[in-house]
Amino acid sequence: MSMNATFLQVDQTELSRLQADPSLAEALFQNQSLAPLIALTEKMQERVRSVGPQLMADTLSRLPPELRQQLEGSIGRTMAAMSKGEGGADILKLMEQRRARAAGPASAARAVLSLDKEWHGVHYVLCGEVEPGAALLSQAVMGGVAIGDDDEGFSGYGPARSFTAAQVAELSQALSRPELESEAAGRFDAVRMSQLNVYPGWNPSDRDGVMDAFRRLRDFYADAARQGRAMVTCLV
Repeated sequence: MSMNATFLQVDQTELSRLQADPSLAEALFQNQSLAPLIALTEKMQERVRSVGPQLMADTLSRLPPELRQQLEGSIGRTMAAMSKGEGGADILKLMEQRRARAAGPASAARAVLSLDKEWHGVHYVLCGEVEPGAALLSQAVMGGVAIGDDDEGFSGYGPARSFTAAQVAELSQALSRPELESEAAGRFDAVRMSQLNVYPGWNPSDRDGVMDAFRRLRDFYADAARQGRAMVTCLV
């Protein structure tokens, strides 16, 4: 079973409730696992439209033909068309339909980000370390304050963790530094990352996926900071 990193924007009242009753975190993340892209910000929607087709085409190329054809039918575009950049709006529409079915009419919209399996790669290119440390950028993916005292957490991969609104703002500023993107790209080394057991193992062709995940994380923090929101994250 793979480990995926999910980030949720919350207000201070909700964060206080989670800190007072850590058992609430399980239901919160279980709900989001059904619809990991609820309430996409405008920037995130733009990114889905612009780079989603190529990323989807790359994913489809690795699937069995029968499953690939099924997904092409759901999206309404062929893999070849998506590799040319076509179908961004169709992919966004399919994501929203999936969200609506999973969430139901009574579910409140929530800004959510899933880094999928790129999370550890993003952490590494941000700070050059396998584990989180004292450096601010090493906290963005794997940091935060544990919610509750269960070392394994509800997922078995560790407890949910939180960032206050002030910490989100500080991390957003660090992630938005103009030079950071080129520095992060320069740290991507598939051989070295695999040797260090950066999850889940890497090929040179994975660079674009990691850098796209970095940009989505940067934009998500920026969006939360603009709204004065706190954040909760967990590996699920």
